[in-house]
Amino acid sequence: MAEGKVGFRVLIVGGGNCGLAIATGLKKAGISYTVFERDTEETFKDSVRNWGMVLHWGTEYFEKLLPDHLLSRIEETRVDPSIDALSSVPQIKADTGAVMYAIPMPVANRVSRAKIRKLLLGDGLDIKFGKKLQSISVEGPGVSLAFDDGIVESGDMVIGCDGPNSVVRKFLVGAEAAQGHDVGGTMINAVGEGYSPAEARLLRSPHPIMQLGYDHPAVDGAALVAALDIPDPQDPAQWKFQAYTSWAGPPYAKDLQDPKERMTYVRERMAHFCEPFRTAFLALAEDKVLPVYAANQWAPRTKWDNYRGRVTLAGDAAHSMLPNRGQGLNNALKDASDLVDAIKAAVASGSSDLSEGITVYEEEMRARGTKEVDLSYEAWMTTRNKKTFDSPLFKFGYTRT
Repeated sequence: MAEGKVGFRVLIVGGGNCGLAIATGLKKAGISYTVFERDTEETFKDSVRNWGMVLHWGTEYFEKLLPDHLLSRIEETRVDPSIDALSSVPQIKADTGAVMYAIPMPVANRVSRAKIRKLLLGDGLDIKFGKKLQSISVEGPGVSLAFDDGIVESGDMVIGCDGPNSVVRKFLVGAEAAQGHDVGGTMINAVGEGYSPAEARLLRSPHPIMQLGYDHPAVDGAALVAALDIPDPQDPAQWKFQAYTSWAGPPYAKDLQDPKERMTYVRERMAHFCEPFRTAFLALAEDKVLPVYAANQWAPRTKWDNYRGRVTLAGDAAHSMLPNRGQGLNNALKDASDLVDAIKAAVASGSSDLSEGITVYEEEMRARGTKEVDLSYEAWMTTRNKKTFDSPLFKFGYTRT
C-alpha cells in the first residue's frame, strides 16, 4: 500500500484511553488521524467516570506509543507519583481484615484514567467532541462515518474504540451478536473525597495504593479501596480515593436508580465489611451520587469481515472484561501498540498490506482477549462462590496469560 502513504487517514471512534493511545502512536509516526468522541469537551474532561487501573505488563506497549517528551512524564499518570511501584497487592478477608495473600506485582503502577487522558490530550491531539456515530459506510477504497449532527467524515480505515456498547462492533458483527453478556452482577465505582486526615490515612492502610476485600461469610461480593489522586503525600486533606464494591444477584443496577436508595443500600452493605472498606463508603457525604453499573462482558469469539483491514476494533469495544484481574488497560494498550505497528508497516513503510496486517492483529487479539474475558469471569465467579484460592487471581496473579 505504498501508494496510499500520502493522505492516508485513520478515523478513531472513541476518545478513551485506548483511542487516545492509538492517536498518540499515529501522531508520533506522522500518520494522519482524527479521534471522534461522543461526549462534549466539557463533559469529557469533567467526567465522573474516573478510576484507577493497574498498569503492569502493558507498560512496554504504553511506553512504545509515547513520544520522548511524554515518555519522560509518564509518572504523572500514577495515582501517587511519589511511589515508583506497587510491589504487591494485599487480598483481605472482608470480615476480619486478615491478609489472605499479597499478590506480587514487581513491575506495576496504579494509574489514573483521568491522568492518562490529561497527559495524552496535552499533546495537542486531533479530537472532535460531541460526535455521536450513527452509521458506517465502506465503499471503494475508503470508509465514511455519519454522525448525528449531519456531518460525514471520510478516511482510509476506522478503528472502533467506542467501549462496551460499541457502534462499530454492531456494524461488524450485527446488533444481536454485539450485545454484551450480563453476568447478573452490579458494580458501584465512586470517587471518594473530603475525608478527614485520620480517615484518609486509614484508607491507605494496610497498603498505600490499593487493597481488595472479599470472602465475607455473610456478604456476597468484593470491595476495593485504592488511592486515586495523591497530589501531596504530606497533605491527606487533598487525597482522593476509588471506592468500589460489587456483588452478584439482586438488587441489580436497574433496581438502584434512585440515588438515595442506592446510597442507603451501599451503606448498609458496607457496614458489615472490615476497615478500610467500611470507612471508604460510610464516610462519604450522604448526598453523593454513587455511579452504578451492570456487570457485562463481551468476548471476540468469532471472526468478522474487516473489509480488507479498513474496519476493526480495539480496547473494550473488542473485549469487554470484568475488572477482577485488572487486565483491561493492559490489553487495550497491547491492542493500540499492535495496531499502530500494523498501520505503520502498511502505510508509512509500505512493507506490508493493510488487510494482512489488520487480520494478523485481530487473530492474536481475538485469542488473547477471549482468554482474558473468560479468566476475568472465572475470577468473578470464584469470588461469588467463595472459592477464593481457586481464582485465577490467586493462580496467576495479574500476569499476562
